[in-house]
Amino acid sequence: MNLRKKVFTAFVGFIVVPLFVLGVITYLVSQHIIEKNFAEQSEFTLKAVGRNITYMLKEANYFSDVNLLQQDIQDALAEKERIELIDIAANIRTLQRTFLAYAPAYSVALYNFRGQGFGDGKIGHSLMPYEALIRHPVYPEVRRLNGLSKWIGPHEYPELTGDNGLFTQIRVVNDKYTLDNKGILIQQLQFQELDKIFNFFGTGARKDVRFMIVGRDGVVMVDNKKKLDGRSIFDQTAGRIDLASEYASGKMDFDGVESVVSVHHLELSDLGSMNWTLVSVTPWDVLSGSTVVVVRWIAAITTLSLVCALLFNLLFVNRNIRFILKVVSSMKRVEIGDLDIRVLTKGTDETAVLARGFNSLVARIGTLLEEVKREQQRKNKAELMLLQAQIKPHFIFNTLESINALAVQNEGRKVSQLVHRLGTILRISFTAREEIPLRLEIDHLRNYLQIQSYRFENLFDYDIDVPDHLGRFSILKLTLQPLVENSIQHGFDGMERGGRLVVRAEEREDRIVLYVEDNGKGIPHRTLSRFHAKTEEPCGEPHRQTAEDGGAAIERIGLGLPNVADRIRIQYGARYGLFVCSEEGKGTIIQITIPKYEAG
Repeated sequence: MNLRKKVFTAFVGFIVVPLFVLGVITYLVSQHIIEKNFAEQSEFTLKAVGRNITYMLKEANYFSDVNLLQQDIQDALAEKERIELIDIAANIRTLQRTFLAYAPAYSVALYNFRGQGFGDGKIGHSLMPYEALIRHPVYPEVRRLNGLSKWIGPHEYPELTGDNGLFTQIRVVNDKYTLDNKGILIQQLQFQELDKIFNFFGTGARKDVRFMIVGRDGVVMVDNKKKLDGRSIFDQTAGRIDLASEYASGKMDFDGVESVVSVHHLELSDLGSMNWTLVSVTPWDVLSGSTVVVVRWIAAITTLSLVCALLFNLLFVNRNIRFILKVVSSMKRVEIGDLDIRVLTKGTDETAVLARGFNSLVARIGTLLEEVKREQQRKNKAELMLLQAQIKPHFIFNTLESINALAVQNEGRKVSQLVHRLGTILRISFTAREEIPLRLEIDHLRNYLQIQSYRFENLFDYDIDVPDHLGRFSILKLTLQPLVENSIQHGFDGMERGGRLVVRAEEREDRIVLYVEDNGKGIPHRTLSRFHAKTEEPCGEPHRQTAEDGGAAIERIGLGLPNVADRIRIQYGARYGLFVCSEEGKGTIIQITIPKYEAG
């Protein structure tokens, strides 16, 4: 990781992240505190509202109990063969004087078990048919309660009580002396007191709070906002509310608004059979209020601090980092040999002093390197001339020895051909250029092999496989001939079978690879190891033969192989040179690697 990334990572890790985490923690803690405090307050509020609802229902039960004990009500439920109209009118007046005198009462009806009944109520009331009551699933529960009230909230059983927003009380009427069942009371009440209760506990800072009484299967019986009456509360909370809890509170979306929903299950079992739950919904914005403003100020200050830190990082820290990275990049360029690179100096601070020092150092290194390079070139040239001086007399001596052998045998024609080929070889050998096209090197090699084939008849045959398009590329002169000479002089010496010599070339991207292969005696492993050790010596330090060598290296390697290896290494560098692979009794393969470029 470079310096810019390290500084940026440190900036993010030690400044941005802590500020961000601080802001998030502050927000979450404040939200949790608000939610916790409100949950505690809401529990007290819902229980207070629940107590008021309990008192309201107890009062309704009390009036109902008192009125049912009146003798004229008891008598009105007596079963008769035929009820006269005058009796019905009298009974209705009794209802008006008793039940309907209670302010919340909206309508009332009394039935005996023969279905005979009467009722009355405020304008717009309608009596519940006795036949519809006894067929409804709620009727068996009313009979089971045997005098206790069965309360039905608004919209809880609309098919039975209608959709008029009234509470319905159904109970069995017992004989006040014998406690025998005499009939059924159905009374509907309009509790306007509920609005007063909800308004009282929903005023002030919590005026946006919504109170609901929820009945069977989550049906909203009463909504103080008058919007969700008769609808399912689960549709507003995605089913995330538990109506069976004695008390629960949590933050959730209600009707698409983030709110705190609190639930309190009403304990009304002693007042009759009912399963009602009190629910309050308070929008989160109302609760957070000023806290949100504080959090927003904290967020704004945090953001401003981050922006200032970022500007400081970009304008000051990043400037110095860019300068350091530029110096590092320039140093890397110097490492790969580019001594012309310079760092632009600007200003008078420490960075300018550093830049001037760097430029001065690079300039001094360039001067010293040029001096070393010139000295090394003079040294390499002297070594190359020495190596060539070693090769030329050695080659001429071997060739003249071959011509002399043919002359002794009176092979005048062959001597003439050999002298002609020798002249051609010498013209190439004595040319002033160090590098020649590969095709001239191949012609030189063919002349040499022809000379040797005259001298050593039936000793070997040869094959040269070099693609024509490679002939234009450069090679050091007298590269292949010493290697071929080494194979003939040492590889085929004393062999009973005919020797085989192959010279071939391959093109590989930016280099040319030549192979000299023979099926001769091979090179002993110890001799081959000494050859590789010699070629790895520093330039200018000749291999010193020890007494332990016993001349073995010179016998098989000769002078040509090490000299060619040294010439290639001096001329082209350590990436190029010779690689010898040999096994005794099977032959030798010499690989020559040279750069690929055309002769000038």
